[in-house]
Amino acid sequence: MIGFRVDANEKIATGHLMRCIAIAAECRRRGEECLFLMAEEKEASRLKDRKIPYRVLHTQWDDMESEIPAMKKVVEQEKLDWLVVDSYQVTACYLASLNRCVPVLYIDDMAEEKYQVSALLHYGLCPDLTAYRERYRNADTEILAGVEFIPLREEFLPEESRQEREKSILITTGGTDPYDMTGKILLHCLEQEAFLGYQFHVIVGSMNQNEESLQNLALQHSRIQLHKNVLNMSEYMRRCEVAVSAGGTTLFELCACGIPTVCFSFADNQLEGTREMGKRNVMQYAGDARQAEVDKKVVEQLLFFVQNREAREVYADRMTKLVDGCGTSRIAALLMRKQ
Repeated sequence: MIGFRVDANEKIATGHLMRCIAIAAECRRRGEECLFLMAEEKEASRLKDRKIPYRVLHTQWDDMESEIPAMKKVVEQEKLDWLVVDSYQVTACYLASLNRCVPVLYIDDMAEEKYQVSALLHYGLCPDLTAYRERYRNADTEILAGVEFIPLREEFLPEESRQEREKSILITTGGTDPYDMTGKILLHCLEQEAFLGYQFHVIVGSMNQNEESLQNLALQHSRIQLHKNVLNMSEYMRRCEVAVSAGGTTLFELCACGIPTVCFSFADNQLEGTREMGKRNVMQYAGDARQAEVDKKVVEQLLFFVQNREAREVYADRMTKLVDGCGTSRIAALLMRKQ
């Protein structure tokens, strides 16, 4: 059995939970049992919908060292073969303690420390992975690094043929959207004549505190369609002409679907990935939402795409060449090996 220690709440983006679900789905498809371990009940509905077993630890999500005894009991009771840990709240002590009980695969987005674990997953779009690998040169740690290990769900595997895209814009800003980027972008778009013939498909995060204002805006403008708890994201990514997205794993999903995208960041852990997308001309990067007028820049870059078919085709080609959609299979292959 493989355990997944992950949380999702008002402070932790749902992307952490979703990428663990993607890895678990592939492991289950191969016949392996999986169990999710969460501090709180929040977002457990995503596991229920997929019939994935889970256990609520009733611990403090932001003080993970205090849960080490409880976690050790779970590891022993469930006889876990691997434990996947996906949290920025962990410490080196937490990971080392659990790794002495069960092989730990840590999803290491930030790459700030050296950890005593059995395996590390570091798939961010980094300019150079040499230094990261060198850090573990003499350690007994398996390194899964690079875009070939991006953990996407099966729905993002390449399709044999591409469907014709409709005149619509996809807007997805994560589970919380703390700076109301969705509302600001929509208001600017509604002022532009170039978007008059476009529909707006808006993915509303489960903990978006601006949902009521978005609903009011949608009532005033029939071109705005809100979608919540979406289970078929790839359908919208393959249907719409262009997209706007916050940083995170979603950017790689968009790449796999080849939809020209304007991206932005709103947290420190998103900065490197979104900026690198821009530097490589894989996406248009609009900046950090914590700075002024980033929403206006998003709309300017959207205009560039909708008014330039050739640019859309060039960007779509770069995106699908970057991400092949098979990373989850490569991660599952490691986890299926018994140690």
